[in-house]
Amino acid sequence: MMTKREPPVTAAELAARLQASPEFIARQQERELALAKRVARHREEQAPIVSELQEAGIQLRFLRDLLTRSVPYPTAVPILLKHLALPYSDVTRETLARALAVRDARYAWSILAAEYRKAPTGEENGIRLGAKSGLAAALAAIATENVMDELIAIAKDRSHGSSRLLLLRVLKKSKSAAAKQAIEELASDPDLKKEIASWRGGR
Repeated sequence: MMTKREPPVTAAELAARLQASPEFIARQQERELALAKRVARHREEQAPIVSELQEAGIQLRFLRDLLTRSVPYPTAVPILLKHLALPYSDVTRETLARALAVRDARYAWSILAAEYRKAPTGEENGIRLGAKSGLAAALAAIATENVMDELIAIAKDRSHGSSRLLLLRVLKKSKSAAAKQAIEELASDPDLKKEIASWRGGR
């Protein structure tokens, strides 16, 4: 005797069942509370930086506001660099680094390259560390042909992991023979080969 197969559960039905589950609701509330606490903790940590930026004439409420700002903020760069050297949380360091991904920070290449080399990869308490990627974004934004040799050396160093993906666009844009050679060599790098192969596939 054949049993009647139940119709598959739709995504909407599954979501409705979960929403009606006391256990699911409790877990969701717990996650939301933990997120709110993390946000509050980071804002408290960043308050002195925000205050210093405001004193320098930069209008913002939160540090992250710099990431969506369309007006240049050259007076903020020295302040951001000073705080980047301090022992803040990974989240704050990532925000500082991404805020330094502007042309006005080009003079600080050596500082940002040193911070990138020191920044750890991986996870902390189950959360992906983002400062290294933020610093890679800053390096990619401020790199010029004058620092290409150092950027190539960084890109070839596998200890920096997948954050180096952000550096590839600089190599791709460069007209130097060294950059083109570096791309050929990096085409077999486990962290970078998929991205480089996608360029070739699009030719």
